[in-house]
Amino acid sequence: MRYLAVLTSFLALFGCKTNVQKLQISTIYSEPKRILKEIPETGAIQTYVSRKEVTERLVPLIYMLYKDAETLKFRMQGNISSSGHAVHQVRKIRFERGEQKGNTITLRYYVEIKKYPGKESADVKGYNYTKDEIYKIPNDVKLINIQLYEDRIDAIAAANPKLIAEQTFNFFAKI
Repeated sequence: MRYLAVLTSFLALFGCKTNVQKLQISTIYSEPKRILKEIPETGAIQTYVSRKEVTERLVPLIYMLYKDAETLKFRMQGNISSSGHAVHQVRKIRFERGEQKGNTITLRYYVEIKKYPGKESADVKGYNYTKDEIYKIPNDVKLINIQLYEDRIDAIAAANPKLIAEQTFNFFAKI
């Protein structure tokens, strides 16, 4: 009897769905591009190699995916640069609830960027990131302001995170 209770609790655990949204990170790649340039003084043609990004960079943005009476599902996206002798990687997106003033609430999200020693591959120019979030809307809230900050860890600029995207969603009932 006791074993049946333990087995049932394990099956219940594995059957549950969680609301944890994963951070998705993709690499921004570049490829070499050969360029011909004429030198006006001598008239000679010089060939040199440049790099062209082949992966599209995501614009820092916050947009709504779904909304009902109780929940708001939205996506945060952006990109960071990482090339040369510095490896910059997104560690996580940290949530800090702002203050509620009347029927307005501000949600603050911080993209934590960590600098690692080493050299980035010549083909890597940075990283795109996206994360979907689900927020339970309190009954008295009609305006939700979402702010996305870039927070560089272990840097001089870490004291002042930089605002990279902001979006306000208005849920006032239309009469």
